[in-house]
Amino acid sequence: MASNAGVDKLPAGIEVHGNTLRIVFYINGKRFRESLGLSPTKQNINFAKNKREAIMYENKIGTFNYATHFPNSKHSFGKPTAREIGALTKSFLQSKAYDVRRSTLERYEWVLRDFAQLYGENRSCNTLSPRSLTQFRQDLVKGKSGRTINRNLVTINAFLSWLHKMEYIERDLSQVMSRVKESEPDIQPFSVDEINKALAHCHQLQHRNMITLLVYSGIRSGELCALAWEDVDFENRTLHVRRSTYDKRGLKTTKTDKERFVDLMPPAIEALKAQRHLTYLYPATEHEVELPGNAFRTEKLRFVFNPKAVRQQKGSDYDYYGKRALVRIWADLCKKAGITHRNQYQLRHTYASWAITHANVNVSYLAQQMGHSDITMVAKVYGKWLKESNKKESDRVWKELQKVK
Repeated sequence: MASNAGVDKLPAGIEVHGNTLRIVFYINGKRFRESLGLSPTKQNINFAKNKREAIMYENKIGTFNYATHFPNSKHSFGKPTAREIGALTKSFLQSKAYDVRRSTLERYEWVLRDFAQLYGENRSCNTLSPRSLTQFRQDLVKGKSGRTINRNLVTINAFLSWLHKMEYIERDLSQVMSRVKESEPDIQPFSVDEINKALAHCHQLQHRNMITLLVYSGIRSGELCALAWEDVDFENRTLHVRRSTYDKRGLKTTKTDKERFVDLMPPAIEALKAQRHLTYLYPATEHEVELPGNAFRTEKLRFVFNPKAVRQQKGSDYDYYGKRALVRIWADLCKKAGITHRNQYQLRHTYASWAITHANVNVSYLAQQMGHSDITMVAKVYGKWLKESNKKESDRVWKELQKVK
């Protein structure tokens, strides 16, 4: 309830609500009340009086814009006034907080922080134009790879599109900054001999099982870390891939937010059977799995690969690995085996390249196994091996046709 105690002779339509000034006005016979967030000093009271008079005059001549005076009000209508880029990036992030998961939101935050700093946090959104963005793009690309630039542009363009949708700018400028050409993917798969050599030097059974499963299933490292015995089907020789991990710890849904079933080759089956002796009897514990939109589901899980099976962790109760642990394990193993080190993610590329070059795998099947939405990514990443495989397939088709004659 409004209270004017302690304040003498407030102008009409001005009242004190709590400890701040509030103005009261009518639009088309409907009463509105808006807090100004100002303490009831003489100067602020005069400001409130003038603001109310301006609102009444604008309403009388038909130029009143609610959003201009109160852009954050629940009653706001009309196009909002121009605001500073820095403030608008914060509003955009707030609008996205319930649409994306934590890792995506964190990426949005640092990309838009860099955008605001480079473009100018205090510059008005009115300054955004094809010309200003083209100049900004020159600074954006300095010292960054094509892939990083393009990923950053996706976020920046989403912000620009949002500005247009929210009517802060007249035009949708999300198509102004074109993508740059990316270098060829750095694919350096391991040979069969290198993998066999690495496994021969891996004297920790759990680590050997982890590497074997990565090479012979093609699942992502985060998916392997989050794999539970509840996901393993020995009878049908499949894995139900339902979740992944962050770099350190924390469970989430898969990269595409879709579940899939992965067929297992015999070496992967044998690795899981060997692993069963190490971790199958650990008790199931409850874990929160992050979903898109700041939602969570609770699952009772027994993780296939449990760090406690190797050593009792000091000061940690985690019963599953983070992705960074796999990076360390593989780097140490390469050193012991005398193998030229390539990062652990190359084990996933190894699975794909073997399937293409040695087995002439159906590309659609490979995409499904690896968790891609379609064959586009497979063709983009493994194009070199696909071309070589297609040549072999052409020879095979010709030999089969000759048998028909």
